[in-house]
Amino acid sequence: MNHLMNNKDTIINKLRSSSMSYLARYEVSIHQLESTLKRKISYLENDLNEKEKSNIINLIKEEMILAKFVDDKRYAETKTRSIRRQGGSIRLIYSKLKEKGISNDLIQSSIEIVDDGQENAEIKAAVKFMKKKNIGVFSNTQSISNEKDKYSLKQKWLGALSRRGFSLETINKVINLNDINNANLILDK
Repeated sequence: MNHLMNNKDTIINKLRSSSMSYLARYEVSIHQLESTLKRKISYLENDLNEKEKSNIINLIKEEMILAKFVDDKRYAETKTRSIRRQGGSIRLIYSKLKEKGISNDLIQSSIEIVDDGQENAEIKAAVKFMKKKNIGVFSNTQSISNEKDKYSLKQKWLGALSRRGFSLETINKVINLNDINNANLILDK
């Protein structure tokens, strides 16, 4: 029963239903929703031209935005909070959100809201990451006496922190922490 879907209303209803189901399971950006709708409409056998497909996608997208099922501001804040909780840097936040089609203004706004004026938010995130990965002051390799091994281990830690997007200044501050109590104080602020 592979017949072409000529009825525009049927296509719109299928996409609307699919969108509602998708948005009930995931918090997504407008850009992600649009990509999903484009993929879904391409799966449906129809004889619509590209302009008609684009109009249908825009119609569904606008309905979801008006119903507040999709909100880039809410998505950016949720994702920023999640990345910060996992020990992510500002660079990592920008990278992840830009990839999801979020504007720089919304990203900056979400970072300001999540960090809530904390001046040490980046350092706190780096310490969270170190604790999560058992590196730096949180590692249990304090008994290494060989200087070459210590240097090699420190280089690995520097690499892990830099791949996470932290600046060299922040990395140097947190990697040189010697007291686990000081590190825990940073986390408790």
